[in-house]
Amino acid sequence: MLIAAISRQCRAAALARSANVGCHYSHTYSHSHPRPLAAGTTEAASESSSTSNNSADDLKPSSASHSGPAFRYFSKRDAKFVLSATKPEHYKRIPPNPEVTFAGRSNVGKSSLLSAVLRSQGLVKTSKKPGHTSALNFFSLTSGSCPGAISLVDMPGYGYRSRDEWGGFIMKYLSTRKELRRVFLLIEAKVGELKATDLSFLELAEQYKAPVQIVLTKTDKMKRADLDSICKTITQSATDIAPSVVQPTVICCSSRTKIGIDDLQLELLRVCDLVPSGEPAKK
Repeated sequence: MLIAAISRQCRAAALARSANVGCHYSHTYSHSHPRPLAAGTTEAASESSSTSNNSADDLKPSSASHSGPAFRYFSKRDAKFVLSATKPEHYKRIPPNPEVTFAGRSNVGKSSLLSAVLRSQGLVKTSKKPGHTSALNFFSLTSGSCPGAISLVDMPGYGYRSRDEWGGFIMKYLSTRKELRRVFLLIEAKVGELKATDLSFLELAEQYKAPVQIVLTKTDKMKRADLDSICKTITQSATDIAPSVVQPTVICCSSRTKIGIDDLQLELLRVCDLVPSGEPAKK
């Protein structure tokens, strides 16, 4: 079953150890982790202890959001809905492009964030009954004149009635999808912790060796100091559950203010080998 019971001892230990984790925050957060940074992983840009009492609303999208490699890539490609898959036979028909998946609990802001990443409002539909859908929605970024097509997948939110229904299908996807480069696991910042459903998903990712990166959503509503604490708690909890697949960087985003969207886009390009570390994106 997808939503497995997580031991109280494991969660308690995760929270206890999180107090010792170092914190850096800009649009991304990187904690002190014993493993080296994975290839292509974004490092945190700066420390913010001197401004920790400011609201994250004070932050502005970086200047790279209108001139950097992510902007150049996404502005030259069209975002398209490809198909909804309810069984593996459906998505096997999709061209084998590098692929990233967006996962998270229902109402975490996944549809809004994915729309911001794709730069296409209205393309990503929000379910009228959160937690009831069981389909993987596939989108593509392509251009007739530019190389480097990629696929983005909107995973159904793990809500209430859907959890048992799509558990087997999601496990099949995570365990067999060769094109999958990374799962971006979305957590609403104000929640402040990983819920049992998040931990269960991380257990699956660890079992099937699917790389996971935590993305905090709706961070414009939070203060920097609170985000520092939340990032430490969530990162340590996640690495305790899935130490071999969780990436050591948390990306802080807001689909409303666009904070961190360019960081997320750039990380997406890196894991799809379209932006080698230290080099500009392919135009």
